[in-house]
Amino acid sequence: MNSTTLYKESALRLVLRLSLPSMGAQISSVIMQFIDSAMVGHLDTDAAAAVGLVGGVTWLCGGLCSALTAGFTVQAAQSAGAGKEIDARKIMHLGLLSALVLSCSMALLGLCLSDFLPIWLRADNSIHKLSIRYFNIYALSIPLIQLNGYSAGMLQSAGNMRTPGICTIAMYAMNILFNFLLIFPSRTVDLCGNTLFIPGAGLGVTGAALGTALAETVAALFLLYKLLISESAMRLRSGEAFLLPDLKYVLFRAAKIGLPIALEQIVMRFAQLTVVGMIAPLGNAAMAAHSLAITAESFCYMPAYGIGLAQPAITGRSIGSGDKKRTRELGQAGIRLGIWITVILAVIMFCCASQLMRLLTPNAELIQIGAILLRIEAFGVTLYAVHLVCAGILQGRGDTFISSIMVLGCLWGIRVPISMLLIPYMGVSGAWAAMSLELSIRGIIFLLRFHFSNR
Repeated sequence: MNSTTLYKESALRLVLRLSLPSMGAQISSVIMQFIDSAMVGHLDTDAAAAVGLVGGVTWLCGGLCSALTAGFTVQAAQSAGAGKEIDARKIMHLGLLSALVLSCSMALLGLCLSDFLPIWLRADNSIHKLSIRYFNIYALSIPLIQLNGYSAGMLQSAGNMRTPGICTIAMYAMNILFNFLLIFPSRTVDLCGNTLFIPGAGLGVTGAALGTALAETVAALFLLYKLLISESAMRLRSGEAFLLPDLKYVLFRAAKIGLPIALEQIVMRFAQLTVVGMIAPLGNAAMAAHSLAITAESFCYMPAYGIGLAQPAITGRSIGSGDKKRTRELGQAGIRLGIWITVILAVIMFCCASQLMRLLTPNAELIQIGAILLRIEAFGVTLYAVHLVCAGILQGRGDTFISSIMVLGCLWGIRVPISMLLIPYMGVSGAWAAMSLELSIRGIIFLLRFHFSNR
């Protein structure tokens, strides 16, 4: 076996090892989301539709939090890779202050706008109050969500991939426990001839929001403690200056990296909300099936998403070390790994679409609609996985502006107009056909960007 082959195999093993914690966290995320959505889906169609209606807005808020995180974690990873740990710590400190300011502002804005969301999204009046209540609780938890993601990203920048992955798995487990106790009322079940009392608050959709918020809070506090007190490379040190002297340079680079991602998230989520606005008038059944199918499809792409989440730290540290050839090999290995895993899962999703939907709802109509949606998406999910990994690689390079333009062009040039053409004739299936096509084209474009980039 020649040295080139050994080199590639070594890169693949390294990417797999570094990506396993975040892959494990995302795989556990799929399991937890299935259980979480199944709890809401077993309430009634209105509950599932209410949560699904504001899903796009919650993704937007999460995306904006991720944009700020990327602006500082990429710089910290590159500094750590170059052996400049003091600079990495000071970048982390400035980013932490920025994260607190941004997330609190977003929470306040969310509370002010929550009453108008169901109206803007043209939802049925029957789910307005449920959607508003769910989103208000989510808005209050945004600062914790930001701290959770920021602390995890900074730990990864320091080379600690394991702790964020394990903590994420624990967070999803707590989410299930809290939801189980908060969504359903107290009840008794027969277990092997014995009567078992299970306490419950019976809060329904409100309980689902509270359960998620509580889990995010516990995870955020633990990761923040780990980052500032326990992690050797990043912990606070007495007598050391808290911030770098040249704040403007760090903030400028953070804006250069993070603002394109933030703009991408705003325009991307607005595009998705535009499509949701086309689906909502089709009825609560269509909206609920759309919402549940989105959870089910994550079964396919979450492992690749985990690989993509690890890529900014892997790429950033590799760039900091100055080894361009190694950086490219690690990127290629990540893309191959994402493709292999996703192809297998896409085949499973296509063949077992009805079974996946049955895990989420007992409603026969929702199962039938959702299975059709999942089979449509199975044809586009592999190239979507390519996009997820490539986006992480480009983010680690600091190459976010062109990436954002490519995403926005695909969404508004392909998904939205094709959805407008197909939904009147195909219903919610038309929206998913447009999405599958757009994700495939997006994956190809990102692969070409990675391949021909000279950075």
